[in-house]
Amino acid sequence: MERDVLHVPIQRTHGCLVASIQIELDEAILAQFQSELLARIQSDAPLAVILDVSGVELMDVEDFEALRSCARMARVMGTRCMLVGLQPGVVSALVDLDVDLQGIEAKLDLEEAFRVLQPEPMDRIAARTAEEPGPADPPAAAEPGDAG
Repeated sequence: MERDVLHVPIQRTHGCLVASIQIELDEAILAQFQSELLARIQSDAPLAVILDVSGVELMDVEDFEALRSCARMARVMGTRCMLVGLQPGVVSALVDLDVDLQGIEAKLDLEEAFRVLQPEPMDRIAARTAEEPGPADPPAAAEPGDAG
């Protein structure tokens, strides 16, 4: 019997795609995840992608770079990307290894990420509304005493 490759579940919630990474990463899992994530970004057009790595206790430089690459790809497709749930040991190791952390938007947990992202839909709606022509304004009522 053929063994299925483990995969990272991707769910849509609050207008965002949340990828909950709770398994040990390897090259095959990362390649499949990247492909699935890009397809979901294209089909779902989310406000943001949130990579939840709270279940990852060990992460090497290659794994981090693969996730960073996914974040860059999401941004190229016009989607904001956040990394949440980094374990203290992972953060310490990444800093000790002098990994380039530029361009990584990280939040403590999903709750904080959603709190940051919630104002964004209203901002987008307001921006779209300001750009669209509205219905014609009704004529102003004539003031008493105005000649008509």
